[in-house]
Parts: sequence; structure tokens; C-alpha cells
Amino acid sequence: MENLKIDNNDYVKLPRSIKTALVDGFLRFEEYSVLVWLWINANPRNGRAQVSYAGLSQDFKEKYSKNMVNRLMLNLKRKKWIWFAIQQGRRSSFNVDIASYPLSDGTFMDIEYRFQQKSGRSQNVTDDRSLAEVPTEVGDIRQKLKDGKNLLIEQFSLGSQNTLGRSPNNDNEKENNNKRSTRQPVRNFNPKTYEDQRCWEIAKDLGEKDMAFILSALKKHGLTKIESVYQSVMDQPNDKVKNKGAYFNTLLNL
Repeated sequence: MENLKIDNNDYVKLPRSIKTALVDGFLRFEEYSVLVWLWINANPRNGRAQVSYAGLSQDFKEKYSKNMVNRLMLNLKRKKWIWFAIQQGRRSSFNVDIASYPLSDGTFMDIEYRFQQKSGRSQNVTDDRSLAEVPTEVGDIRQKLKDGKNLLIEQFSLGSQNTLGRSPNNDNEKENNNKRSTRQPVRNFNPKTYEDQRCWEIAKDLGEKDMAFILSALKKHGLTKIESVYQSVMDQPNDKVKNKGAYFNTLLNL
């Protein structure tokens, strides 16, 4: 735009800590982009932006799909950069509170108490992730995981080998052996899509060395189930599940 004019009377304070979080790897670029967009569009009197997933997708010229925007928003909420109420499939706009947003009265938006409103712990954060506006199959996936995961916890105590490619199921063992020639080390993996990126992040969090199994699971089950299983694994206390990789693998095949 050759005739772009900057209005010096219309601006917002944007903290450098957001850039630092991006550089240090605490925010992915897509999350950073959505957070900055929310920041710019928030009401300075209450630190709140009114958005919808479809609207945000359109704002980004559909570079991010509605479902992708949904996941990015939930990631930002899980990381406590923003807070919004459970949507449960709502398609209309909703309010998003932004952490530490500089308000016009000189104070800053505090959203920390939002995460303590249910039972005094962060359980509501993960509940929101499963109940917000996500593909409909998530509810069924969550129920299956809830039914089966408690029966599996004791099988994956300290001492079990941590690998997504291992399972008590012999068929899985045989399948993994057949894929040894197509190993893709996590440290050298170069994601080309959003789905690849999420699988790479999950594999790193689970301490995996190879991407072959989770990429195969992506084709077989889809990202929705992988993320739901991953969240169920991460919800478990460390003293209950030492072998998160093997636990993830078994839950994925329920």
C-alpha cells in the first residue's frame, strides 16, 4: 500500500515478551500470529476480544482453517495466554480474555483466577480443550479413552521401554518391524504441514527418537484422535505413568 498512513492516535501496547516466547520456542509462529491479532483487536477497557473461529479463519485469509484456528486457540488457552468459556459446539462469536493486557485504567488483565474456578486445579483447562468447538468425533474418542486408560496405567511403570513403536500387541510389533527401513529421526524431522508439526511436537514431548510410528498413526487415525490421546497421557501424574510413550501407543489402539 503506497498510501499507507500510520495513525499515531490509534495504537496498542504489545509486550516484547510475546516475541521472546516465540524465539524461545514457547509459542509456535501460528500461535504467535493469532495472539498478536487478538491483542490488536481487544477492547482496551476490559482486555477482551470478541471472535469466532470462522471469523478468525477469514481474518487470516483462510490460511488457517476453522479447525486449525480452533486448535491454536486451545493451545493458547492451555499455555494461559488467553481464556475463554467452554463453547460446546457454538458457532457464534465468543469473548476471549487476554492475559496481562494493558487496560485503559492503567491496570492489567488478570486471567489466572479463571483457571482456578473448578476444583482449585488446572483440570478445567483440559476439560475445556475436550469440550470446546472441535470435530464431533472428539467426544466419542474421549469416552473410549476414559473407559480404558485407568486399566492400563500400572502396565507402564518405570522400567518399561519408552517408544511409540512398541506395544503389547504382537501385530503392532510386526508392523513396526516392517517399518524399520523408513525410520525418520525426530531430531532431523522437517514438518511440512500443520499436522506434521503437531505430531513432531508430541513425539518430542513423549521423548521419542523416531517419527515413523506417529506419522503412520496420523494416516490411520487422524490428528484429532492423536491430540486427544496425547492430552489423556499428559493428564496422568508422573508418578502413575512413567512410560508415557508406551501408554500413548496403547491408548491410541483402543
